[in-house]
Parts: sequence; C-alpha cells; structure tokens
Amino acid sequence: MTSPFIIPLFDILRFSFMKIEIPKLAPEGEQFTGAEPAALLQLDVPEQIRAEGPIQYDFFAQLLGHELVVRGSLSADLAVTCGRCAEMFSTNMAISDFLRTFDLSGGQEIVDLTDDIREEVLLHLPHYPVCKPDCQGLCPQCGCNLNQGACDCKAQAADLRWSGLDGLKLK
Repeated sequence: MTSPFIIPLFDILRFSFMKIEIPKLAPEGEQFTGAEPAALLQLDVPEQIRAEGPIQYDFFAQLLGHELVVRGSLSADLAVTCGRCAEMFSTNMAISDFLRTFDLSGGQEIVDLTDDIREEVLLHLPHYPVCKPDCQGLCPQCGCNLNQGACDCKAQAADLRWSGLDGLKLK
C-alpha cells in the first residue's frame, strides 16, 4: 500500500528549484503554481533591496514541436531604498508577461527556469525607486529627511555664473 503523500511530494519535487522534467510533461501542457524562496534572487545589496517573502509563480508550460514554451506571471514582496529620502519601503513587484522558449532539439530532458526567473525579476526592479510620488527627499545641505519636517538650513544663493544663458533664445 502506498502512502497518500507520495504523489503530492513527487509533484512538488518535479518543479522544485524551478526545473521542469520534459518527459513527464503532459502533451497538452501543464500549469505550475507555487512559491520559491527569495534566496533564488541572490541579491547582493541587502541595504538597498531585499526580498520580504517568497517569489510567487503561476506558469503554463507546453511542448510545441521541439520547443518548450513557458508563460505566466511572477510576483515578489520587496523592501527597497527610496532614491530620494534613503528610507526603506515595502512594495510588490508583479510581472504578468513572463515568456520563455527553450530549444529541445538536443534531447534535453530537464529545463531549469531558475536563471530566467532571476533575470526577469532583476530586470523589472525599478531603476530609481521612490517611496511615494510626493517624497521630499533629503536636504542637500544637512541631509535631513524633509518628509519628517523642514530643516533649519538657509537657502543658498544661486550660482549666477550661468545666468546670462537664461535669456538665450535658440531658433
């Protein structure tokens, strides 16, 4: 008599570490839904960005000729440093257009999606994250977070060396 846990455990192992076993894939394709640890991203700058939970995925994988087509969505909860005020804030990154094709003409039996998922998430990270659209940033003189209140710095006099160009009209 087999344990009722053997089949679910086999299904979990089948896609663990983001690998798809081609010979076990149904001809009409299969849906893969789950979560992978955030360590998959291998983020090297935890003071600027860090994952706050697992990477959620929902993929449909199908064989089309000699290609494996994987499409679906990814999401991850992240803590990111604001580019204006340097404070950490939480955000959810959702990727709804994940699409990869893999050539299987070489007799490949396992496709590992780990690097493709990591790449997709890293490419969707904001280049200049901002905690909120009206973030005031830091005072350029004392470094005070202006979202928490005004500082006591006096406004610096403008650099007038370039003021002659202000009235320039180009045709």
